[in-house]
This record gives sequence, structure tokens and C-alpha cells, in this order.
Amino acid sequence: MLRLLFQSLEQSLGSSLSQAAFVIYWIGVMLLAYAVLVPVYRIVMDYAAARRGLEQHWVMTCRNCGNVTLVRGRLCAHCDWELDIPWTLKRWAALPTRHRGKWARRLKWAGHLFGSAGFLLLSIWVITAIGALSPQGELHRLFVGFALMAWAAVGWFGGRMLRLGPRGLLPRVGDGLVALAAMGAMAIALFLADAARPISEIQLARFTTVKGVARIGEDLIPLPQGEIGFEYLQLDHELLGYHRIVSVGFSSGERVPLPRNAIALEIVNHLRQHAVGYTNRGLTVRLRTEHIVVSPDQSYEVIQREGQVLIRRVGEGSPSVGRR
Repeated sequence: MLRLLFQSLEQSLGSSLSQAAFVIYWIGVMLLAYAVLVPVYRIVMDYAAARRGLEQHWVMTCRNCGNVTLVRGRLCAHCDWELDIPWTLKRWAALPTRHRGKWARRLKWAGHLFGSAGFLLLSIWVITAIGALSPQGELHRLFVGFALMAWAAVGWFGGRMLRLGPRGLLPRVGDGLVALAAMGAMAIALFLADAARPISEIQLARFTTVKGVARIGEDLIPLPQGEIGFEYLQLDHELLGYHRIVSVGFSSGERVPLPRNAIALEIVNHLRQHAVGYTNRGLTVRLRTEHIVVSPDQSYEVIQREGQVLIRRVGEGSPSVGRR
């Protein structure tokens, strides 16, 4: 039902949907690139700053001597007076209590590089898994763009939450909540993207009917009862999730095999002859036939849709009713 709704929306909105999908998609791509590249750029800048002796510190004006002092502990660097910083502010701002050494900085850089590399690999896997490089239809592109935006938010706020360094607990908790919300938004966007994806079809064969016969290429096959069958091998391996349809030919009293080269014909014959042996080893080989009652002077096509074989008149958007 949702798929049909999306198809009607895509047809009715037309060019306006195409423009919106284009903008959202590329915003998602750019945000994801930003989330991947900016942490690496920050590491490079931190390394360059460390080589030149640049460091970041909190500063405040001492109430006793009136000088601006670096906050490296609880005492003023000029007069050793108590700075009187509340513990809640220390936790929120993550004020440093001691100077970080060279090895601590290197460990921090290594951790950030490891996290950036891990997020990059995860991003490549996500892009491949959701088909982001080849969107199918404008609505699918639109929802994929929203999913990429959400994934970029997951990487950005998740990285801020896990970032090594002096940072308060409350900001980390806030970033973690935003990352969880982005994961939920991404799940919703991927669900809608899957529903908006058009059903893929593969044409296996085509034939026409004329005066009680079916023309299949140059061959004619009689249709004494107005019915024709399409034979095919169905290969399934449950453990590996393998599913394949191999066309064999047409039948209606007599059999007309589909034209094949010698190697493909030998493979088909081998699978048919050794079906039991392959089935015992986990690869189920079934010889199946899809039947349909045809009308004269019509063109028909045999298609594979979502792992099923269907016969329909050319130009029909819905599958013909058949039996096996």
C-alpha cells in the first residue's frame, strides 16, 4: 500500500519532486563528507599547533590580584590565591587540572584517527548497503538524502561524545542523545526509502500469439487449449541466501527451448540431471513451470520480479494471474 502511494506521488509531483530530491540528496552527501573530513582536518591542525607550541586553555581574572591567569588548577598562577571555581562548573567545562604531556597528546591523536577511520569504513558500508550511489527514482533519492543527513549527524555528535580530551559530562550526554535521535531518524528514512524503491524487473523472454499458435523468435508452438507454459530452473541455497532463475523454454504439448550457447546449454542440462545431488548438498534445484491462458493477437513477456516468475501482456503494469 505504501509503495503504491509513493508511486502515485512520484508521478503526480513530477519535476518539483525531482528538484527537491536533488537538493536533499546532495546536502546529505556534503554533510557526510563534512562529518568524515573535518575530524581529520582538526587532528592535522592540532598536530601543527603542538609543533609550534600553541595550546588552548581556560582563562579567568583572579579576584585577589586582578590579573588574567591560566586555569590549570584551583590556584592563581600569579598570587597562589584560591580561584574558587565551583565543582559543577569544573564538571561542565571540564577544566584541566594538570598539563598534558607529549605522549598523552599522541595517544589522543591516535584515538581520533582510529575513530575517524572506523566511521569512514562504516560510512562506505552504509552507502553500499542502502544503494546511495545509484538511487532508484526521485522519492528513493529523497529519502536516501535524509538518511545520509541523519548518518552524518550520528557520526558528528557520536564523535563529539567519544572524543578524547577535557570535556564536561553534560555536553557528552547531550551529544549522545542527539546521536541516538539521529539513528532513529535514519531508521525511519531507510524504511521509507525501501518502500519508495521501485520494484525491479528482469525480462526473461517474450512471445506473441497468432491464430492458436505462439511465435517465439522464429519458432511456432501450437496452443491447442489456448495455454502456454514457461519452464525454468529455480536455484536456492538457504544458508548463503542464494536465489537464481535460469530460463529453460516454453511448452504446450511440445517443448521449445530458448536459444543458448553450448556452454550455457550444458550447464542447464547438468543441473537438471544432477538436481537430487545438488539438493542433498544444500543447493535446491527445482524445475518449475508458469502457465497462463493467452488471447490471440497479443504480445506477452516473461519477467522476474522479487524472485518470482510472472507472465503478462506487454504494457501491463500488474502481473497476470497464473498457476504453477
